[in-house]
Amino acid sequence: MGSLILGPIAGGLSADGVNLWGRSDGPGTLHAWIGEQPDLSDARLGAASLPLDEENGFAGVAPVRELAPNTRYYYALTLDASPPAPRSKPFASFTTNPPDGERAPFTFAFGSCFRPENERGGQIFNAIEARRPGDDLRFILLIGDQIYADAYDHNDIGKVCCSLEEYRQVYAYTWSRPPFRRLLENLPAYMTLDDHEVDDDWTWTSPDREFAQIPFWDRVMRWIQGRSEEERRIPRQRVRDALQAYWEHQGMHAPHFQLPPKLNTRAQYALTAEDPGSLAYTFTFGAAAFFVLDTRTMRVKSREEKSMLGDGQWLALQSWLLTVKDRYPVKFIVSSCAMLFDMWIDLANDRWRGFDRERQRLLHFLAANGIEGVYILSGDLHSAHAVRVELYGPEQQGLPLWEFCSTPFEQDPNLLSRYTYYRLRTGPIKGQECLFVIDEKNFGVVEVDYPIGGKPGVIFKVYGESGELLSQAGA
Repeated sequence: MGSLILGPIAGGLSADGVNLWGRSDGPGTLHAWIGEQPDLSDARLGAASLPLDEENGFAGVAPVRELAPNTRYYYALTLDASPPAPRSKPFASFTTNPPDGERAPFTFAFGSCFRPENERGGQIFNAIEARRPGDDLRFILLIGDQIYADAYDHNDIGKVCCSLEEYRQVYAYTWSRPPFRRLLENLPAYMTLDDHEVDDDWTWTSPDREFAQIPFWDRVMRWIQGRSEEERRIPRQRVRDALQAYWEHQGMHAPHFQLPPKLNTRAQYALTAEDPGSLAYTFTFGAAAFFVLDTRTMRVKSREEKSMLGDGQWLALQSWLLTVKDRYPVKFIVSSCAMLFDMWIDLANDRWRGFDRERQRLLHFLAANGIEGVYILSGDLHSAHAVRVELYGPEQQGLPLWEFCSTPFEQDPNLLSRYTYYRLRTGPIKGQECLFVIDEKNFGVVEVDYPIGGKPGVIFKVYGESGELLSQAGA
């Protein structure tokens, strides 16, 4: 009998279900045992995974359904078909979401950019775990760079990932840090990718997704450092391998994708040329709605075209915004890169600044349709910030839009961001204020409240590596 080398992770959480994920060291089947007693003396088999085999990296998900809303469940994920023996120490647990539309206050954490410096990496997750019970954190959003496949000094393989097996090795190393594993046993996670799950600032060179590129300075630097030719190139097969590893570790336990990517007959990621709508997905928590963008897999940058989301994802996002406009008073758009925080030294133009046509498209859409209560959650910058802008549309004056950014978990902070920030002065934006910038390791916590007879309150708090409050903003 094998054993789990990663997980368990509770993903895809909803009011009536959860996707319990794990990766083993060999073939087997995951069994999800569910109960409401801490010792699992009432354990029942909630679900089993498809067979774990080499083609899926021995990773799998057990989709548990028919759960009660707003209920704490204890669970165990085993490779054994026998229920776990009761024990004095409580088993891992999660609490399902409230019923759809219920105005239930809640708190969650978010952040990005986890690159452990060494075997003791991930200490910031101990700080999140310390806050989890007292703040009643319901879930965490990990919004990009959950691994650094290109960081050969820190990824435990000593080179840039160039094959599926190497990407899997980096996931195994990064995600096996004890603080990371301990936190995610009891804090459900929603994830999306940024660039380093594939390579630094990578993009496609055409919409058919035949050829990809990394910045020329990366290629030159790797040549100077004597890196191999395969580490300086990013052929289509390497992108497919990276996205397959992403699928195995992050995608397969996500909520249902808006327009799911195609899988081949072996249930592996198929990198097709047509626009599938990308890896974007949505979920709700009571009266709050979330749209998690995929800002990477459809990104194209060439002389002829610059696009980030792809037509399929744009249509899905616009349809979602109109659907949730009046039904959900709080809406979160999750973007792996910053939208409202521009820096004049952003030479790569890798964030929304480099795709301004699409940014203007979204801002004009929000303003023209009078969509209130929108908050953007972002990462990637290696600094945290809170920005508030006023959008002006044909019938709506002073429509507030917030961006909360939390990053990095464990990575070098960006000490220049506070000095190179500048305001947006285009499109429907008529006023902008940056409330704070934090240039040290951090994580974010968002508190959502629904006062009787008033507008929802959304507060963003930034905590440091040791759990100390660094700043806060919101309304």
